[in-house]
Order: sequence, then structure tokens, then C-alpha cells
Amino acid sequence: MKTHEKIESRVCGGRSGTSMRAKLERIAAGKIEYKKPEMTLSESLITLNCKPGEKAEGSFTVTADRQIKGIVYASSWRMQVEHPSFSARTARIGYCFDAQGLWGGEEIEGEFCIVSEAGEYLLPYTVRVAAHEEPKEESYAYFISADPIEPLPEEQIVEEAEQVTSIIEDTERKELTPQEALELADQIKRGRRPEAQGFQRVKEAYRRYGGKDLLSTICSILIKNGSTDEESFCWYKRGVELELKITNLYEYFMQSVPESYKESFPRNLLLYFQMDDRALNSAQRALLYANVIEHQPEDSDIYRRYRDKIEAFMLDQLLERRLSENMTVIYDRFLVEELLTIDFAEALADIMFLRRFRCADRRIRQVQVLYEQLQQKIEVPLIHGQALIPIYTPGAVIVLVDEQGNCYTSSVPYTLTRLLNERRYVDKCRELLRYHRGLYLYLCDGMSRSHVLTEENVENYKRVLKIDGFTAHYKEDVRQEILQFYYANHDLEDLDQEFLVTETTRMTPKDRARYVEILILRGVYGDAWDMIRTYDYSMVRVKLLLKLAVWKMRELEYEEDAFLLKLCLHIFREHKYNEGILEYLSGYYYGSVTVMEKVWKEAHAFELDVFDLEERILGQMLFTGQVREEAYGIFEDYRSLGGDGLVARAYLTWMSWQDFVRDERVPEGLYGYLEQAIAWEAGLAPVCELSYLRYLSGKRKLSEAEELRAERMTKVCIQKKLRFCFMKPLLARLGRSELLEDKTFVEYRANPEHKVILHYVIESPRMKNCNYVAERLYPVEPGLFVKEFTLFYGDRLTWFVTEEDEEGEHPTPDRSFVEGEEDPLVTGTKYASVYEMARSLSEHDMPTLERQYEEYGKKKFLVETMFSLK
Repeated sequence: MKTHEKIESRVCGGRSGTSMRAKLERIAAGKIEYKKPEMTLSESLITLNCKPGEKAEGSFTVTADRQIKGIVYASSWRMQVEHPSFSARTARIGYCFDAQGLWGGEEIEGEFCIVSEAGEYLLPYTVRVAAHEEPKEESYAYFISADPIEPLPEEQIVEEAEQVTSIIEDTERKELTPQEALELADQIKRGRRPEAQGFQRVKEAYRRYGGKDLLSTICSILIKNGSTDEESFCWYKRGVELELKITNLYEYFMQSVPESYKESFPRNLLLYFQMDDRALNSAQRALLYANVIEHQPEDSDIYRRYRDKIEAFMLDQLLERRLSENMTVIYDRFLVEELLTIDFAEALADIMFLRRFRCADRRIRQVQVLYEQLQQKIEVPLIHGQALIPIYTPGAVIVLVDEQGNCYTSSVPYTLTRLLNERRYVDKCRELLRYHRGLYLYLCDGMSRSHVLTEENVENYKRVLKIDGFTAHYKEDVRQEILQFYYANHDLEDLDQEFLVTETTRMTPKDRARYVEILILRGVYGDAWDMIRTYDYSMVRVKLLLKLAVWKMRELEYEEDAFLLKLCLHIFREHKYNEGILEYLSGYYYGSVTVMEKVWKEAHAFELDVFDLEERILGQMLFTGQVREEAYGIFEDYRSLGGDGLVARAYLTWMSWQDFVRDERVPEGLYGYLEQAIAWEAGLAPVCELSYLRYLSGKRKLSEAEELRAERMTKVCIQKKLRFCFMKPLLARLGRSELLEDKTFVEYRANPEHKVILHYVIESPRMKNCNYVAERLYPVEPGLFVKEFTLFYGDRLTWFVTEEDEEGEHPTPDRSFVEGEEDPLVTGTKYASVYEMARSLSEHDMPTLERQYEEYGKKKFLVETMFSLK
């Protein structure tokens, strides 16, 4: 079948009406529509919802201002157009999307390409496939104890209390004596005087005089009141250093130690708690032991006494997943690999990735940590602006939630502090633990988002596939990387039992894609082809699809197959192709001109046979009336391959029409092809010859052959009453001015269906009166209106044009032309004689006028005498 017959059958769709070939024939004959039909689409974007494995239908409407013909193509093999061809003023285009093989949650984008006489239109579509429904998996909850988190001191609202007037026996005295201070302190301690009436004066007295008794009383008062603020700690510290014998003094010392305290604890306190520390809670014991580790030499007697106690405490706290700054000090000193069993390693893996989160904004109530690899988000409440959150990878997303449920990711400041150095323990934990989710997330993604599989770490990724809680998406990515690793190492045999299955209906799309890839790598092309025909190929690596497509083309002996054609197009759009793909697309692809141009460019670079593709591209451009600049390069190659039939004649005619009627710029080389076709008498439309003649009129120098051809063609045009403005200077260059020297032209370009009125007046110095004329013009060529005038020397032509369309009349600005040739007309024609007499009259050269008039009379007498008709 010839290409134009293919084009005709595709566009016509077996229906009667104007086909592409018929339109190309009209264009080649010069019957070109000045204005394309206007077409609109009922949709600018199609959004379709579909469930996995089902079909979804829809439609859109094509509407034009007159009956047009066209065809609709879909970019995806899943989207089928029910009746692609149409020939109507209004056409409903139905389509159906097949979601067979899709897992769910995909968003597929594509486009309909509508090729019509009104132009080429692209209508994008988006298909949203409903999410895949699976049984709800168990939440991945972390056991994080909040006890070790030492609350930050809250700002206390200070309220002004009612001022109480202290009445002391001796009110006029400004300072207390040591004895008076001791008595007052004792009275306060025994409750005989309110604390507010003198405790501050007691403390001032101690600062002035000192004394163990007074200090002991002050500490006792504070302990009685349960005071644990920083000021109270200073008094307790003095009491401990002086070894005061006060009940619970050491315990209150531990309860009130400020966070900023970095000094060594007093020796007597360390000895005291070395004997019995059961009165301390776990946080206070951690503080005590951390102070011993940081400030006591390892060879000291105190350190030796505490060592076993600290180690036992550490292991208990580890099993309870306790972590704080003080516990970090203990873990760093005492937690060694030799102590780790499976239970201890599992507990350590739960806490070693925790970070101290602090946020000063009191509105924040909760912090959430999100990982794209995990199915569940991690939620941790804030206690006094603090929390411990697990950070496994650089991609962790931290979301802050306020008291009203609003979420923030970057606008609220916070700090993260690393507590344990997880790198110290991660190898031992990996050795003991095979299925710890956080540990293996860190091992695979903790250093970088890009995975680099090696012989040493590939087992980590394999274990990820067996751990619950990871998203299917992440597991499939890991599975693909494992396959790629073994493929790169030529070791796919090791994956037979673990990855290859015979049941494919329950596989996820990515599983199927990996399975297809392995089939292709093994050379089982038939099964791989059946898989992508049944399900999908979008997730299969393009490099392997290319290999499969080449096999299928050879099996079909390069016969056309619709599915294979879509596969080749997919491969080409992914910029992975070879000569076979380009050859197949060049032979069979119909659709967007943009895509066909890209195929042509690459196929031409491979020096493939692109003759049919070039003919399709040029034919479709002419059919749609959208001939691009790139078309000329395609046309040049098309002609070099012998293209000289209907498509070539239609293209030359179209470009000539654009040049001559539309007055648009065309490639310079086009005129060479016009000259060749004119010389071969290829049956071109008149507009082609007019375009070529106008081109010759603008050349600086004409060859002898061009002069002869121009003179012959111009005479023929004049005989056919095709006279235009450019012909006058051309004839003057050819020495044949007499043919059109008496003509002056007014040209106007417009839609030939519009009503064009020329308004003009001719003013002559030889006439006193002049008349304004309004004359309707009719197109000489579709879109080109011409009016001829005969003017003599000194005549002034003034005119303007009104064009009437659907929106009303549109006048042009006035224009004027004054006839006045500088050189005398020497052609000897009747017009030339009258013209020169008019010149002499205008210049008041009466002697010359009398001589010219006498010569004119003689010529007229001779002509009437010798050539009179009887």
C-alpha cells in the first residue's frame, strides 16, 4: 500500500467525505482555504478515576464551525479510543482506560492527539487509580520510657502577695546578732514564727557571721518545706561539705542538683550513697553514677566501690530502654560488646538511635517522626518541652503538633542532640539481631539516601524484605536494587529460589517488573512478552524493554503490531533506542507531528530509510494547515529521495501561497525547487509561478535563462489578466516596460470571504474637479485583491480600504501616490506620448509641448490611415 493510501485510510476511517489525499489534491491545485476552521474541545484536561484491574469510560466532544474530518490517537496502550475517525461539525469521542495489571495508587498521565483539518490539538489526560487495599498492618510502636527525661524548670508566675508587716520585738534594730539570728531561726523551725517574717534575715545573718548551728537550722527549714530549687541546693551543698548531721540532707542534695552543675560531688556524699542508695530514684542514681565516672579516677577507691553497682544498674536500665544524658555517660563507659546478648542488643537497638528533642515553644504538645520507608508514623508527646525521638536516616521528617492539632515542619525552632554513638554498637547489634526494623533502616539508609550494595552489605537489604512494617514501595525498591546488584555481578542464579516465582497474579507491579527483567535476562522472551501484554511494562527497565522489543520485531518479521508500536514509542520517549526501534517507528507511527519530527531527526542521523515517514509528516502538516519551519529540512531530504508526487506539489503550492498571498517569509531554497518544477512542467498551480516571478523581481541579477523564463511567464500571466505590482519593475529590468507601463496597482490581502471596498480619488493638475469613488474588489487569487489604475504625470491617487467581516468594518489608513517618473518614457507607445505631454504641461514647457503634440498627431494619423479596419 502506498503511503498516501495509508494516510487516506487512517484519516477517512472507511467513511465517505474529504480525505487527506483529496485535500492534498486541492492544495496542489491552489485551492487553499484562507482561514482554517475553528475547532474547540469540550475539555481542556481530562481527569479519570479508576479502580485497579477495572475499566473506566468517558468521552469528550469536538466542535467546529463547519464539518471537518480528523482522527484521534491516544498516547498510552491502556487508553483505547472507540471510534478514532470522525467527519462532522460536532463529534463525540468515546474512550476507555484499562487498569488491568495496575496495583493501585498510580497516577497515569497521557494525551489524546486530535489530527484534523482545523489543526492538531493535544488534550492531556490524568487517570488516578484508586489505592490498593490491603489488610491493616500492625502499628510499629516504640517503647520509650519518659522517666529518664528530666523536666526543665517551668517559668513560675510571680504574683505580688499582700505585703505583711513583720513585727519583731526589737523593730528598730537593723541587724541581728548571731544569737538573735539563731533564736529567730529556731522559732521559724519550730513554727512559732511565720517564715515570711524573718527567714531572709536569718540567711543574711549567716552570710555575715557563719556558723554550723545557724546553717544546720537553715537546711532543716528548707528540708521541712521540701525546697529543691537552685538556691536551696546552694545551702544543701554547704551543709554536705561541712558534714552536717541532718536527716535527708544528702537526699535533698541529689533532688535539687541543677542541670548546669558540673563539679565533683563531695566525697562524704559519695561514701554515704555507696553504702545505700535505695532512697534515690533511677534518674538520681544515674546522675550520681555519671558524676563518679566523670570526676573520679578509675584507680580510686570510690570508683572501685561503685563499679559493680554501676554496671548492674546500667544493665537493668538498658533492658528498660532508659536513656538520658547521664545514662549516656554510663553506657559510654561500661557498655561493651562482650556484655551484649540478644536481649541487651535488642534493647540497645531500640534506644541508640534516639535523639534529645527540645522545643521552647510551649504551644507544642507532640512531635511526630515520619519515614517514607515505614508504614506508620512515630508519635511522641512532649514533657516540659522535651522528648526522645528515633532518627534513623537523613530523610526523617519531623512534624511538630500544637495544642490545637496544627502541624509545623520548619517555622517552629527546635534542637536535636545525639546521645549515644550508635556506630560503636551497630556491627554487634547486626550480628545478634536479624529482624530489627530500626537497625536495618539505619544500615540501609542511615548514611545516604542512595543505596550502594556490596558483598558486605547485600545481606542487610535481603533482611529488609523479611521485616514487617516497611512500606511495599520501599521493599520493592530494595528488591530492585538487589536484582540489579546480582545482575551487575552476573550472579542471578543465586536468586532463583528466593525471588523467582511461578504465580504472578498476586505479585505487585514492581515484583512483576523485576520478574519480567529476569525473564529477559535469561532469554525467556516469550514469557516476558506475555507478562507485559497481560499486565504492564512501565516499571520495566527501558534497556531491557529495548532488548525484548527487538526480539519481537524479528519474530514478526517487522510486520505492524499495535502493542509493539506503543512499546517502541515508550522506549523512544525514554531516550533509549537503536536502529530497529527507529526503523519500526518510521514505518508505522502515526500521531503527533512533534513526536514524528523527533523520530525523523534521530532516524535521519542513523541514515535509515525515512521516505514514508517524511511523506506522512508533510502530508499531516498540510492536512492540518500547520506547516512548521522544520518542514523545509524534511522536504529537502524527501525530494533528494525522489519525492516528486502529490505531497511535494502540495507542499510547494502551500509555501508559494504563503509567500505570495500571505506575504510571509519562506526559505530561500524553496525557489530553487519551484524553478526546477516549472522547468519540468510539473503541473504546478498558478500561485507557484507568481511566487517564483515575484522572487525573480527582487533578485539583484538574473541569469540569461532566468530572464527568458521570466519574460515568457510574465507574458502568459498578462494574457491571463494576472497583473500585479511586482511585474512592472520586473518588465523594466527585462526591457519590456511597454507591457505594463500604463498600470499602477493597489494590492490588498485579506480573507476572500470578506467584503473589501476600495475608496479612492484621482487628482490631476489638468482637471479642476475630481470624484470620490467606492468600488468593491474581488480576489484575483484567494486572499489577494488587486485594482489597476492608469495615471499620467502629476496625477495623485489617494485611497483607503474598508474590510467588512463578522465584527464590522475595519478601515485602513489613507495612502497616496503621485505619478512622476524622473526619466522620460521612450517606449513610443500612445501612453508614453500622452504621459510626456502631461509632463511638459505640468512644467509649463510650451515649446516642447507643441512639438510633442505635433508628433503625436502625425503618429495618430499614420496609425488610423495604415491600420484602419474595413
